[in-house]
Amino acid sequence: MKRRLLHLSAAILLAMAGSTPAMASEKTVHGISLTGTPKYKQGFTHFDYANPHAPKGGTLRRGLVGTFDSLNAFAIKGRSAGGIGLIYDTLLTPSHDEASSSYGLLARSMTLDANNAWATFHLRKKARFHDGTPITASDVKFSFEAMTQVSPFYKNYFKGIERVEVRDKHTVTFHFRPDQRSLEMPYIAGQLKVLPSHLMTTERLAKGSLDIPLGSGPYRIFSVDPGKRIVYERVKGYWGKDLPVNKGRYNYDTMVFEYYKDRTVSFEAFKAGHFDIQGESAGKNWYRGYTGKNVENGWIIKEEIPHQMPTGMRGIAMNIRKAPLNDRNVRMALTTLYDYEWINNAIYFGQLKRHNSYFSNSEFASSGLPQGEELKTLESIQELIAQDIFTTPFLLEKGDGSGMDRNRLKKAAGLFHKAGYTFKDGAMRDKAGNPLRLSILIGSKGLQKQLLPFRQSLAKLGITLNIRLLDSTHYVEKVRSKDFQMIITRYRQSLSPGNEQRNMWHSESADEKGSRNYIGLQDKAIDALVELVINAPDRKTLTARTKALDRLLLYGHYMIPLGYSDRYRIAIWDKFGRPETLPTHGLSLNAWWVDQEKEARLPDQLVSKTQK
Repeated sequence: MKRRLLHLSAAILLAMAGSTPAMASEKTVHGISLTGTPKYKQGFTHFDYANPHAPKGGTLRRGLVGTFDSLNAFAIKGRSAGGIGLIYDTLLTPSHDEASSSYGLLARSMTLDANNAWATFHLRKKARFHDGTPITASDVKFSFEAMTQVSPFYKNYFKGIERVEVRDKHTVTFHFRPDQRSLEMPYIAGQLKVLPSHLMTTERLAKGSLDIPLGSGPYRIFSVDPGKRIVYERVKGYWGKDLPVNKGRYNYDTMVFEYYKDRTVSFEAFKAGHFDIQGESAGKNWYRGYTGKNVENGWIIKEEIPHQMPTGMRGIAMNIRKAPLNDRNVRMALTTLYDYEWINNAIYFGQLKRHNSYFSNSEFASSGLPQGEELKTLESIQELIAQDIFTTPFLLEKGDGSGMDRNRLKKAAGLFHKAGYTFKDGAMRDKAGNPLRLSILIGSKGLQKQLLPFRQSLAKLGITLNIRLLDSTHYVEKVRSKDFQMIITRYRQSLSPGNEQRNMWHSESADEKGSRNYIGLQDKAIDALVELVINAPDRKTLTARTKALDRLLLYGHYMIPLGYSDRYRIAIWDKFGRPETLPTHGLSLNAWWVDQEKEARLPDQLVSKTQK
């Protein structure tokens, strides 16, 4: 009771004051870590994975599959261009050799409340937009209010921020909602991209547009060929080039993002020298595809670089808003029929591990039966969940890899029978006699090969699977509108799960256009766990609560898990230099540079393509 009264008294005093509390409850910091003390101390000169003496110059060319029709990264409508984040600065910027730490970028320091009720950011007075206009606290306030009005994603992500207060030209305070105060909230506020209030309006931000936006980051847009190509140029007078968080980074004079209609075309374009780096997930390409003189001469090299990044969940997401996928038995049957072992061996050369968690390759992945703090978390919502969650571990069907596993078919048939389906006249039929027909949308032709064996397995039980290939624009619109039965998608996870979970799993995002709740989840137990994750007071509690959330998502069989790799498999044209120390949590290509001597050894036709 005393503790409740103390909290209540503090809340009343804060409400009466309407501003920052007394100095006794404050601390001013240069960086924030969600796992303890930041690695880099006050006064550090550069990140360990950046070379402060890296040469500037040259071009990095990237290849992307699909298209784009907007330069607005915040509107619901339109698909924004690759690399668009390069033009914007945020209040804080992350370190890639720590699990969850960020340091001042636009902000020189932060003053934090001991109870996470608020966080004040002190802006650097030299910070400028590309037109020379100073960046002020009013721009920060405008950016928060505009983004949360026009974007369902940012509305959910920044939900814990109650209001933003301009204290003076270079000081801005984020006040957090009483029920959302956690260690993560200042960290989340620091991720805000700051927009120019002197040029932008909320109405303009809500519209997809090819108008070139004004930013403040290390790059600006140089040229645009809509849907095909976008070129960025390094801002020579970039205000933040000598900051410790930027020293030795953003070394390319030019960055080019080229678009291709599918992965096959993209792969051939890379080998021909049209862009510089190719991430490779296809086993056949990795082991057999890199041939020809460019490889034989050593101009193209392959590397496998282990990482410690969470790999989330990649799989076939099932839309439970409509029958038959609203039946858990049907979803379990479909998961059983996906012969992962055969597909991984035949298509991916056995190089992938299967996802068995929505937080794969991280400390947040659940396993076995719930224990300790995770068990206590689940017991706190016991009346909302199935009791076999406490007694039966999640296990995926594991086949013999032959592609002809009859036990898999038998088990799936039994699950369809539980769901009310019977096999009659060569088809799996519902109680009304209607044959079971399913469809899956894909936006890339390269995905077909892993779905054809799945379609064949379904056909053996009299189920029709229609694989619908759509062009990129129509595919994105269908997905945003949740107008599909199944899609192949990836739920990426951060090193510190938090507010983004609401946009993926919470009931309030289920019917929001553009949200990532593709499955259509509206479950009170999952809602409760999402809120518990967001409001976790420390790392230990966050880990336990996230494991509990993971366990409920797995129990629902909402996705057919596919495979992942715990290493980067990349092929590159050998023209780059990079620091001796690589980050543990990302490739950090922006810390690499073009080595002029290496580039000079490459074919002339490749070098000539590095021009803008």
